[in-house]
Amino acid sequence: MPANKKPQAPQIERVATGFPSLDDMLEGGLPRNSVTLLSGSCGTGKSTFAMQFLYYGARDYGEAGVYITLEEDPETLIRNMSIYGWDLRHMVETKKLLVIKPEVYKFDSLKQIIADAIDRIGAKRLVVDSYSVLLTHFSDADQIRNGLVQLDREIKKMGCTALVISDIRDNGEIFSTTGVEEFIVDGVIVVSLVRSADDPFSLRRAISIRKMRATRHPLSMHTFEIGEGGAEVGEQMHPGRSGWKEASVKRARGRKAKARKAAPKEFETQIQSSKIELSALRKKGGHSWKWKHL
Repeated sequence: MPANKKPQAPQIERVATGFPSLDDMLEGGLPRNSVTLLSGSCGTGKSTFAMQFLYYGARDYGEAGVYITLEEDPETLIRNMSIYGWDLRHMVETKKLLVIKPEVYKFDSLKQIIADAIDRIGAKRLVVDSYSVLLTHFSDADQIRNGLVQLDREIKKMGCTALVISDIRDNGEIFSTTGVEEFIVDGVIVVSLVRSADDPFSLRRAISIRKMRATRHPLSMHTFEIGEGGAEVGEQMHPGRSGWKEASVKRARGRKAKARKAAPKEFETQIQSSKIELSALRKKGGHSWKWKHL
């Protein structure tokens, strides 16, 4: 090879997400056989994003998909998503989509159920909703890390491109339930709610790519709108120009109160920890999840 000729980078096969603008930011889509964490608080549109990923994959690219729901009833999920005009029942009948809710609570058994579901319809896309529920099977950070590593390995072995949903709190400083998961997966996409600069009681959805291996991508925040036909990724958002303000801005420790007072008004916020303690979640009444199996 001539000294002045640079070696060519390996070509990365991409999987279209169902969001053309997002695919443009991802150099064509998610890397094939990757596992991406889809993180966000309640109401940000995580389930809609995930189902749209499966729907357009099956409809436009002939890639069957499996949706593993660990909380919501499959029939309820399909019915709720039908408001976007998606014929999910036909996809289920033609084995292009499989929506299941496992009734087991052991992690090893759940892995086998996922593998069987993928094999049953030859799925190429997978959604796990949500990994936060799976965390109840682990007692410490080491088990969480090992469990996700095992799940990541099994998904890739089966030739699937996966979205794993993670529930986080508003104004969070980490991008998963415990702060461990985002370091293991291939990518992290964050959906969030931001406030209007003019009206602090008005919210709008936003989306950003926090991490994606083997991909040159922006870190900017873009609009994420949900309408009659599903969700859509739109234009880049700019403080002061798009009428929004960041939901969470870190401030240097020890900054004087006077300096804080002089900061731009649209960036004033209160930082709250987003780490969710498993022990707190297991307490009776702490969440709607049922803990009788633990």
